[in-house]
Amino acid sequence: MTTYSRSYRAAVIGHTGRGGYGHGLDIVFNGLPNVDVVAVADPDEVGRKKAQDRNGAPAAYADYHEMLEREKPNLVSIGPRVLGERVAMVEAVAAAGAHIYMEKPMAASLAEADAILAACDTAGVKMATAHQGRLHPATLYTHELLRQGDIGTLRLVRTYGKLDHRGGGEDLTVLGTHMLDLMRLYAGDVQWVSADLVAGSHLAGPDDVRRGGDEIAPIIGDGLRATFGLESGVIGLFESFVNLATANKDLEGIDLKAGEDLLGIDLIGEKGQLSLRGVFRKRLYRYPHSYVVPGAPYDRWDLVPVPDAAPGEVAGTEPDPSVDRVQVANQRIVIDLLAAVEEGREPLGSGQRARAVLELTQAAIAAHLAGGRITLPLQQREHPLVQT
Repeated sequence: MTTYSRSYRAAVIGHTGRGGYGHGLDIVFNGLPNVDVVAVADPDEVGRKKAQDRNGAPAAYADYHEMLEREKPNLVSIGPRVLGERVAMVEAVAAAGAHIYMEKPMAASLAEADAILAACDTAGVKMATAHQGRLHPATLYTHELLRQGDIGTLRLVRTYGKLDHRGGGEDLTVLGTHMLDLMRLYAGDVQWVSADLVAGSHLAGPDDVRRGGDEIAPIIGDGLRATFGLESGVIGLFESFVNLATANKDLEGIDLKAGEDLLGIDLIGEKGQLSLRGVFRKRLYRYPHSYVVPGAPYDRWDLVPVPDAAPGEVAGTEPDPSVDRVQVANQRIVIDLLAAVEEGREPLGSGQRARAVLELTQAAIAAHLAGGRITLPLQQREHPLVQT
């Protein structure tokens, strides 16, 4: 992987009790060469002390504005999962001249995402989002297999959320971003979107709108299928239905308790299929036919070995207790962010890519409300469920 050489003063922003810190975003800079963690900001005194203990920051602040002014970091992790303060945090960090690693989803609406990217552009800073699977060795190896024609011409992409208690609209918004990011990586930009969302046994309507957790924006539906028409001619799908994972949690040998064996992406080509599941521990499988044919002589998914993975990062390898898979995944994104800063390019996990994925999640809702196919880009930048 590309490396970097400059020195960076790093700081962490969190808010215990209001989103806390996303997966490992409080310790993301620990152990990185040429990166010194100088401070953490958290308005909750107890949470602030715990975060400081975890990341070893010599200074801690209740107010992130004060931290930015006094410590003058040039690299900041914005960790809260809640989105209510996201734009304000980004604008403050960008104005301080610091590059940003940020929790996903990046914003509650495209208007907010536009404001975030405008703040970074104005300040001349770069941003990457915590789509940790984006640079996972299994993700990159899958991309290489597609490039080599391993399954022939790609025709269809199926993506799935965790299908847990958040199934449907919330799964799309919170976890669909991971998989739709990979869909765009493998199959390109999206031209149009259509979708159907259901609440129980009926098509979801205005009475089914509810408040989302972590201030992520309004949510609608506990089941959905969205269809994406890509410029490459490939058709993409996203599916999620409430509690399908937990309903099957007792299957022998299958870990569906947290939805980890469902969250993933299937790539269907003219010569076969590849299936990639999980975020931090991934499993890559190959099927030798374009469609599953139960009972056929070749009806078997074979595990595909993945080169360059850390111990325990992929199925078939034993975990090393000393290796934190979440930390490794986060730091791949940060290392690329810092390399992008030094090379004058966009990070592979850039804010532009995060906004494109956010647009897909909100286009699915907009298409459902419109009752038909809609084209991209979306002209309305407010969230479809709060437009007047």
